[in-house]
Amino acid sequence: MFSIALTIAPIFALILMGYVFKRTGFPGDGFWPPAERLAYYVLLPVLIVHNMARADLAAYSIPSIAVTIVGVALCMTALAFVLRPACRFEGPVFTSFLQGAIRINSYMALAVADAVFGVQGVALGALFIAVMMPTVNVISIAALAAFNGAETADWSRVPREIARNPIILGCLVGWIVNISAVPLPGALVALMEILSRAALPIALLAVGAGLVLALERARVTALGLACLLKLAAMPAAAWALASAMGLDGLAFSVVILFAATPASPASYVLARQMGGDAPLMAAILTSQIALAALSLPLILFWTM
Repeated sequence: MFSIALTIAPIFALILMGYVFKRTGFPGDGFWPPAERLAYYVLLPVLIVHNMARADLAAYSIPSIAVTIVGVALCMTALAFVLRPACRFEGPVFTSFLQGAIRINSYMALAVADAVFGVQGVALGALFIAVMMPTVNVISIAALAAFNGAETADWSRVPREIARNPIILGCLVGWIVNISAVPLPGALVALMEILSRAALPIALLAVGAGLVLALERARVTALGLACLLKLAAMPAAAWALASAMGLDGLAFSVVILFAATPASPASYVLARQMGGDAPLMAAILTSQIALAALSLPLILFWTM
């Protein structure tokens, strides 16, 4: 377990560096939004294409993996709804709690998969993202539309936003290249290799820059439960469903890893735009990342 912790320690060090840089004003507030856009729209999709194109995915049962992923999302959503009446969460608080319980931080998950499992881990992680991201986006948007008090929700945008999501498009392109077995030009492969090296450092620094360390006491229950569900209950559900679907080896470990990562930074943007509790969402993201530094090594140790 200690060796696993050492392997992923640089990932959390980069997140901490991003937080320190942002709070000390280095290299300037104007740096972070373009850096995050560069990582999101260019570097991470290239990383996914580069790794999926080289990976051997024929040995894995893609339908079983996909069913497991969707099942995990639905189980966690059901659990969040079961807990809502007992905890008496108001609408906006509940939507942030729900997002904190079901979404995944693809930046961190890909970084850990790359550090621990290499090319095959990133490729399987990209498959997880391609299935999970549309699923949790639809669930999150539906909850925000239902519980934030808005009169109407623009559902026409949902399929369009999912279809043009750069990470999902990267998964699609990587999958096509992989199954077609068309050799890519050497210069293009070299360019993707260079861009891939920059993807995760910039993305993780941007994650750290967005951390928030303040929250009203009234929301502490929602924060604590969101951390418990995301970092403990969700990997447990993934473990049970993956075992039931017959997954083993690397596929099993990657599914558990991605289920055990903190929620996505995109949750904060969605909460802010659709009437959720944005301060609570920011605090959930920050707390989950801090706790994941302890929980992820343990979970990886048990799955490997």
